[in-house]
Amino acid sequence: MTHRFIDMRLRPPIPEWVKGPTFKTAMYYPRHVPNFRGARSAWLESMDALFEEMDAVGVRYGVIMGRVASGQLGGVGNEAITRAAAKWPDRFVGFLGIDLESIASSLAEARELATQPGIRGISIEPGSSKTPRWSDDPVLTPIYEACLELGLPVSLSMSGLLSALGGHDLSWCSPIPIQRVAMRYPELKIIVSHAAWPWAEQMVVIALTCPNIYVSPDIYISKAHIPCARTYVDAANCYLADRTLWGTAYPSQSLEEGVRDFLAMGWNPAIVDKIAYGNAAKLLSLPQ
Repeated sequence: MTHRFIDMRLRPPIPEWVKGPTFKTAMYYPRHVPNFRGARSAWLESMDALFEEMDAVGVRYGVIMGRVASGQLGGVGNEAITRAAAKWPDRFVGFLGIDLESIASSLAEARELATQPGIRGISIEPGSSKTPRWSDDPVLTPIYEACLELGLPVSLSMSGLLSALGGHDLSWCSPIPIQRVAMRYPELKIIVSHAAWPWAEQMVVIALTCPNIYVSPDIYISKAHIPCARTYVDAANCYLADRTLWGTAYPSQSLEEGVRDFLAMGWNPAIVDKIAYGNAAKLLSLPQ
């Protein structure tokens, strides 16, 4: 059976990505583990090779998650994301990153760019930024309110590895503060990118109680032998089928590997197409 996919975390080899630290760091994620070799197209820094890889496994769209000045993790400017989404509208959509060290000016820029073609959301990384913050920190309130005003979902990128690579401890990726945000803003669509790994059990319970939360484990459900993956699969098979999203965290791994390992995770066959494509298409207003 042929499936279609929307990759919720795909950083293409555009010049703005490959010339900075973020792209090469992601190709070894974590860098000392040999099983994370990156993708052929990433090593070649070739968009044409990436498009061939996308077509070969049915990845219809990739979501370029914005990252701006996230401490040691580096980032890419929002104008580069808007250019990529405009140049390849049949391949990419983008989420604009907010610099949490300069929220007012960064948010002002995002407001200006939010109406550009292909922009589908706002991205922040509170637990791995230069100054780590809980997701319900009051300084983030203007971001959440702007997302509601603009009618855009917000992505909170959070995982233990992301926090560690940002120079912080595991506590900063706890999903419990996300619950408080979701309860405070019930109309706000919240995507938890990396799904607060390894706090998987807490994450899926919080998502059960907050219908505006979408769990996007990306590489943590598309890489064989990843700890905690079973929790995300069980939750989707039981009650979270409509709010689980797929992704690869490319270039951490190849798209072929991500699709292969995802399909072998033990999903109820009836929900695979929702997780692979349908849920994200509905959330991001992409063709069904």
